[in-house]
Amino acid sequence: MEGKFTVPTPDEARAALTEAQRVQEQVRRSGRWFTWFLAAVGAVSIVWITAMEAVWPQGRYALAGVWAALFLLAGEWMKRRPALPLGAGRRLTVATAAWFGLYLVAVGPVTRWQWDTSVPAWTLASAVAALPFFVAAWMGRRA
Repeated sequence: MEGKFTVPTPDEARAALTEAQRVQEQVRRSGRWFTWFLAAVGAVSIVWITAMEAVWPQGRYALAGVWAALFLLAGEWMKRRPALPLGAGRRLTVATAAWFGLYLVAVGPVTRWQWDTSVPAWTLASAVAALPFFVAAWMGRRA
């Protein structure tokens, strides 16, 4: 069984290349939302940790539930986007794990020990913990 191979004409090749470039740009535009999504997750995490640790520490469990619900809803929203950039899931997973590790092991205990419920200290500490989201967003903007 022998297949027939035809060589495209120069005009057909140019048209195919133009179409491929158009589709590439469309896909790139469709995936740009992810950079902003990561930055938003970082910003929300700063507000959330500050609220949970300094503003309303007695509501820690309620705020943790709200955070979990928001994160799950954001995941569902992500699934409905027209395009997800390559490596997006890995970048979000790594950023979330690094954020959680920083908060749980370093930033949280040190800030609580040194500054208790100081809003400026917790805002700064939560910004440090949120850095992985901002780094992941910055790395993705090259794509």
